[in-house]
Amino acid sequence: MTVLAIQVEEHEIKNNIIYVNPTLISQLNLPLQKPFSISFGNKKTEVMVRVSSNFGHLLRIPSSIATELLIPNGLQIHARYDTAEGLKLGPILGILVQHIDSSHPQAPFGKLTTFCEEISMVSKSKGLLTYVFTMKDINKQTQSVTGWVLKDKHWLKHIFPIPNVVYNRISSRNIEKSLKESITNLKQQYHLHFFNEHFLNKWQVYEILKPTPIHSMMPETRYYKGILTIKEMLVKYPILYLKPTNGALGRGIIRIEKQNNHLFIVQYSRSQGSITHTFHSIGQMFKHLQPRLNTEPYLVQQGLPLIQIEKRPIDFRILTQKNKYGKWAITSMVARIASDQHFVSNLARGGTQSGVMKTIRLSDSVKDKKISKQRFRTLALAIAQHLEESSTGNFAEFGIDLALDTNGNVWLLEVNSKPSKTEESQLNEPRPSVMQLLKYVLFVSGFKNHLKTKIGKKRLKSGGNQ
Repeated sequence: MTVLAIQVEEHEIKNNIIYVNPTLISQLNLPLQKPFSISFGNKKTEVMVRVSSNFGHLLRIPSSIATELLIPNGLQIHARYDTAEGLKLGPILGILVQHIDSSHPQAPFGKLTTFCEEISMVSKSKGLLTYVFTMKDINKQTQSVTGWVLKDKHWLKHIFPIPNVVYNRISSRNIEKSLKESITNLKQQYHLHFFNEHFLNKWQVYEILKPTPIHSMMPETRYYKGILTIKEMLVKYPILYLKPTNGALGRGIIRIEKQNNHLFIVQYSRSQGSITHTFHSIGQMFKHLQPRLNTEPYLVQQGLPLIQIEKRPIDFRILTQKNKYGKWAITSMVARIASDQHFVSNLARGGTQSGVMKTIRLSDSVKDKKISKQRFRTLALAIAQHLEESSTGNFAEFGIDLALDTNGNVWLLEVNSKPSKTEESQLNEPRPSVMQLLKYVLFVSGFKNHLKTKIGKKRLKSGGNQ
């Protein structure tokens, strides 16, 4: 695989001729005596190649072909040739979001903007083209997309081909559900590689993993059907967690602690901090909870004696992603410590991050501090594999929340099919999840992994949109 720099020329060359130097012709195995196809995304046309004295990995093309294929001038992109498909330029990665706010050019994608900037900058340096789009930005007549690209630290609109790969970052379950038919048609018409296909709710994850060996590492969980569900669970467990099946970032979680038959403590997780209520009968407690529990589906889950630091619960976020070989791998692993105002550890609720082993050593409730990170790795990879095999759709990343109890047992708390990107630690260099994502995009699009390939540094004409 080779990375090319594209130079668009107005008048110097014929419409169906591309110019490449002998070394590059040999590397790509391009035919010299017959026409072949050149494609970019879903766009394709016929060309002939001519030998030139171009310096380095430079592909000179006429403006007519650039216009037809929607190729930006100055683009640096991977290329591969075979007799069946011709010369393919790519890959193009489209990040699908639910809304783009052009009135806020510094943050048009809301909280996802920083993550999109990072992907775009790394893509540009590694020979991929990335743009951000919504489903309504697809033009069915011209079979093109009005995507947003990062250029000189500004987001600009430009017309591009349909991408090779789509990364679904729609954050609303309702919007995603309303677009289901459109997304299915898009995948089928253009044979796209579409991943993080849809949300998985907490009950789906529980049901998928229930028949597997992982079930023994999951707290008992029941679908909430009324007061009887809570009563039966409180007979078995003194602490329960009530979680919205479609919840995220710690929203809507309720903690119930039964101290005796006449004292029940209920806590709500809110952004400002936990709110506590005390009740002297289960009927009184249920009367208070019922309006809230009737607003959306809930699960009732066994409470666990999790390890803590100064009475602040700890859990562990493991990010699993597909790697450059299309296999599940661990990208990152962090401990999350709840704030003293919350009983959940999400960063959105004031939690803090720390190293896994450091946190375990600092915990004042761990009986055995010789816990191996390999236990977390092995379980997380098994969970990702089981979910992929047993759920519909294609996934390339899962945020997996594990926990450790005071007896040293590892538990699965929940799985996120679209893990938050605002909760990842921000470094001065590209975060590992971005690098892993782009390696997978190269693999799944057929361009393999060439993130270490050096791109030609020949100065090109201005006007590139990437």
